[in-house]
Amino acid sequence: MGECCKNFSWGGKREMAGRKKTCLKKVPFNRRINEKILNILHEYAKNHNITDTEALESAILLQTNIEKLKGDKIMKICIPTSNGRLCGHFGHCDSFTFAEINPETKEIISLEEKVPEDGISCQSAAWISEQGVSKVLAGGMGGRPMMMFAQNGVEVVAGCPELPIKDIIERYLYNTLETGINTCGGEGHDHAHCHHHGEGHQCHKQ
Repeated sequence: MGECCKNFSWGGKREMAGRKKTCLKKVPFNRRINEKILNILHEYAKNHNITDTEALESAILLQTNIEKLKGDKIMKICIPTSNGRLCGHFGHCDSFTFAEINPETKEIISLEEKVPEDGISCQSAAWISEQGVSKVLAGGMGGRPMMMFAQNGVEVVAGCPELPIKDIIERYLYNTLETGINTCGGEGHDHAHCHHHGEGHQCHKQ
């Protein structure tokens, strides 16, 4: 074969798979793969006598395995949030902060605030469970969301203080998080809403 096939593209039909000769021209896979990565893949393919496409597939497989290994160590937790702090009542927060943490290295990997499309309520427990959360750090929480979390295998740590999000997470990671009474855990509180009144706030039914 003379010069490289002009129509050859990464990740598409493997027209050159199984052939020793590989494309020597720069063939972009997509905008996220820059020239440096292409050169690394090409050099790997050359050293292992495989095509560039096979080198790319090998790299993708390796990255997938790395993500799986990382996933075994990463924990995802959720915190009801208002003004950058833990909200005193699960059903009356402004948003939910999802944090990916590594309990072994005590590292906060990522923080992301989200709001359910249907709005925030005690029913948000089902939506939070679908986000892959294994633990919820909350202040007060009614019986219904507690039950929903339990049914989905999500552990709830109630009675957490209304501190900044990072402070709450760090105290949890270092086992210094002190919890109090779940002020919203009383019987018949399933449909209650809580208004924040600072320290000593109470939950009121509407």
